[in-house]
Amino acid sequence: LPARGPARLRRRCRREMATLWMGDLEQYMDESFIKQAFSAMGEPTVNVKIISNRMTGTLAGYCFVELADQTSADRCLHKLNGKSLPGSNPPKKFKLNYATYGKKTDAGQEYSIFVGDLSSEVDDFHLYDYFVKKYPSCRGGKVVTDTSGNSSP
Repeated sequence: LPARGPARLRRRCRREMATLWMGDLEQYMDESFIKQAFSAMGEPTVNVKIISNRMTGTLAGYCFVELADQTSADRCLHKLNGKSLPGSNPPKKFKLNYATYGKKTDAGQEYSIFVGDLSSEVDDFHLYDYFVKKYPSCRGGKVVTDTSGNSSP
């Protein structure tokens, strides 16, 4: 009889992991590059799956990044999204979102708040971190900037 315990354990562990979608990839960005970029930002990955175009075999420009758990995925999304991607040439930024695999998620009602005239030290993660402490249902923060990259008054 085949051992069923380890397979069940692997499936259970896989469900406990969380996956992010990462887009805007260049053709040279492979699994190793993505893992190193996350590691350079202090975020270890479990696995990276680069998606290829089925017809041409070239990279489709996105991948899935598997992290240890949902807390890690949440932290990465808020901490890294929009930040410079280490080692990218030409310079790129992390473009992350939760992986939904084509499934629609019912988020319920959503609200937005706009805050202007922020100091240059405030980024998306700092804004999210401030609001999530007061409003646990907060799902993200986005600093809106003008064409010069400054927070608008």
